[in-house]
Parts: sequence; structure tokens; C-alpha cells
Amino acid sequence: KFVRGVSLKLAVGLMIGTVWYKKADPPLNENIFPMQGALFILTINSVIETLAQTIISFPIYRALLIREYRNGSYSLVAYYVAMMLAKGLLGIVFVFAIVLPIYFMVGLQLNISKFLYFVSLMICMTCIGNALGVAVGATSADLISAQNKLMPTLAPLILFSGYVLPKDQIPKYFVWLYDISFFQYGINAMLLNQFTGLEFEDFNIFKLHIFKTGEQYLKTIGMDPDTHHIENYLGILAGYAVAITFMGYWIIKFILVV
Repeated sequence: KFVRGVSLKLAVGLMIGTVWYKKADPPLNENIFPMQGALFILTINSVIETLAQTIISFPIYRALLIREYRNGSYSLVAYYVAMMLAKGLLGIVFVFAIVLPIYFMVGLQLNISKFLYFVSLMICMTCIGNALGVAVGATSADLISAQNKLMPTLAPLILFSGYVLPKDQIPKYFVWLYDISFFQYGINAMLLNQFTGLEFEDFNIFKLHIFKTGEQYLKTIGMDPDTHHIENYLGILAGYAVAITFMGYWIIKFILVV
């Protein structure tokens, strides 16, 4: 199962890397949107695929957990910590399996700090997927109801992440969904990581290649590097992962007590 999971991640990474092959190298104005597309797909995939696998796990073991917990076989804290650690460590391996082919095939910036930030962001998004999958799965009595909750949970957060619909075009009564969407923090952090320090090789005002640096482009989309820092976004995503993990614990605890 472990080998199958790694192989699947490698296959997805190779597929994305093939579709967006060398779209970021050399850096060109005309490839800005394709670069964003690759980062968007990767960010969304890191959550959806993990959540889809995790959301069905709790309903499968629900009856067994309730019985053994009430029989005093183990404490809920020990069970939950062990489960989340196992999923987290497995998620880190899967992150490297998908990131390595994509990062180098797409041609993202060859800089060790940027690569480490990239991996850290992916790990945070994967942890969010794991934690959210457990939390939502814990509220489901069976596999069907768990699967039916997948897209209603994620669709609004994806739709109002700022990529499908730019923030300034989101209706005012839906802006709060943009503010709470962890997808927008992940995507914006990816953009900051990739475009900061980037110099476009096809700058030519007469050909409408108007951006000379990545910072210039970021400012046009409201992501001025002087006021938006990747460390802050990384901290927010880590906070989401921790908060949703605790939420999942209390949901399971409530179910066991009831």
C-alpha cells in the first residue's frame, strides 16, 4: 500500500510536470498564467487527494474505535496522536514524491531556501487535508455520507480562493469565504515564493511584455512583497493545520461520549 501510494504521487507529479514542462524556465511574461496554473493545481491537489483518502477512514473504524474506547483498551489522546502522526509522516513522504518531479520539470526557481519553503507549504496543505478529512469523516456515520460531504466542504473555499474568481470581483457578501479559505493562503504563498526575486527575460514594452521582475507582477495582483511575507502565510497555514487537528479531536471525543 505504501509503495502504491508513493507510485501514485510520482505519477501525478510526472503528469503535472509534463503538462507544464519548463513553463517557468526561462521566466517569460507569456508564461505567467501557466505558472500560476501549475501552482494552483498543486495546491488544490495536495488538500483534495489527502482529504479524499482520509475522510473515509474514520467511518470504517468508527464502530471499532467506539467499542475499544469504551472497553478501556486505550485512551482517545493516545489513539488520536498516533493516528495523526502516522498520517503526517506518510504525508511528508508523499509530498516529496509529488514535489520533486514537478519542481524541476516545471523549472521553478533553483534556490534551496525557495525549495524548502515550497516543500514546507506543501506539507502544511497536506496536514490540513489530513486533519480536515478526519474532522469531517468523524461526523459521518458511513462511507456514503462522508463522500457526499467532500465537495460541499471544499468547493466554496476553492471557488473563493482568489484564483478562479479574483478577490476584487468576489461579491461583498462572499468576501469572508476568501478570508477564511486556506487555499488562498497556500496559493498566495506559492506565488510569493516563485515570483519574488524573479527576472523576466522577455521584457519588452512594445510587445506588451510589461513586467521586468516578479515583484512588479506581484504588486499588480495585490501581493506586494514589501507588505506580504511568505513566513506569515506559512504560519497561518500551520495554524490552520493545528486548529483543525484539535477540532477533529473534540469532534471524535464528543461522538465517543455520546
